[in-house]
Amino acid sequence: MNNPTFVLVHGAWHDSSCWAQVTELLQARGCKVYCPDLPGHGANSLTLDKVTLKRYVSALVELLQRIDTPIALVGHSMAGIVITEAACLLPDKIQALVYLCAYLPRPGESVFELIALNRSHEPFTPIELALELSEDKRSCSITPEQITPLFYGDSDAPTAALLQARFGSQASLPLSAKVRFDQAVFTGLPTTYISCSRDKVIPLHHQRRMLSRQPCKILLQIDSDHSPFFSNPQQLAELLFAAALP
Repeated sequence: MNNPTFVLVHGAWHDSSCWAQVTELLQARGCKVYCPDLPGHGANSLTLDKVTLKRYVSALVELLQRIDTPIALVGHSMAGIVITEAACLLPDKIQALVYLCAYLPRPGESVFELIALNRSHEPFTPIELALELSEDKRSCSITPEQITPLFYGDSDAPTAALLQARFGSQASLPLSAKVRFDQAVFTGLPTTYISCSRDKVIPLHHQRRMLSRQPCKILLQIDSDHSPFFSNPQQLAELLFAAALP
């Protein structure tokens, strides 16, 4: 049996470097691993005013089309929106579709809409309170003192400080854009959702609310904050490897 080929897609404010430890662990198991920078992130220097969900999806689809083996497509957080649309455009290439504490949409929903739907009647969530839109509304940031508590709560202080210093910029248009995909195609995909029990960006009960509306076939959980690729890469790599097997 061939080892899985992974495409690991980062979330908002991050880039492909967040997967470095997990990539090494998966490669040690004989897996091929691709970690793209979405437009406007990392080495992909598209200016934020030009970054859209359509550009995210197009860039990911272009990569998937170049890979000639079945793919375990993994999306973290915001990238749940991106991998959903891309996988439904190329369902025959997907061996596993894995959501890592990610936004799990139904057709026509956006990240911002899912945040509100998940919250329901409850008070504003920490991520909503920490979110700051630029004057032109084209980018958004997180209140600096909230970055570590929200994203890196399980990391030690020196590591968290380094990670916060690398915390990037985020275009807002991909977060407000409505995802487009065929629900029937999605239902036929081999989906896995990995919940993070101490997540403060998408709290665990919000993850479960999304799963009640858009079920996945396999449910896994990791005892982690919102960024297990930093705080628990060994267990995350093991879960990803297991989720990718036929």
